[in-house]
Amino acid sequence: MADAMVAVTVEGVQVDTAGEKTVLKSKASGRYAARAGKHYVRYEDASLHDKEAVPTVLKMSRDGLTLIRRGAVDMQLEFQLGEKTRSVYRTPYGNFDLLVETHKLDIYFQDGEGKVMAEYDLFLNENLQSHNTLNVVISADSANN
Repeated sequence: MADAMVAVTVEGVQVDTAGEKTVLKSKASGRYAARAGKHYVRYEDASLHDKEAVPTVLKMSRDGLTLIRRGAVDMQLEFQLGEKTRSVYRTPYGNFDLLVETHKLDIYFQDGEGKVMAEYDLFLNENLQSHNTLNVVISADSANN
């Protein structure tokens, strides 16, 4: 499938070290593209900051998932099954070291539509912050076809 408009539905569940659960849900229109065996979905995520949507890119391949956000915050999270990956979370208030330990990762794509599910632990400056689940559904955007 060539570049296409898609509907992106995201649900994130975060359970912090005190057991407090936070659920974030968002829906957005985005753009799908496939290049060199990788799937890319670009969309504006408004679930993180009230003031502005954050440009977000999901890059999916056989090897894993990369979540890239650029805007009010800059971060790039790498999800690779059974691996620990490091990145930097850049905010106006300073930079923080992030570590993602991926426990489960399912990626399914066919004809520009698909699902991504990741279960992972997130560490901030070497301290466990939360246990997380990320579910993303990418489907044909019937409003723009």
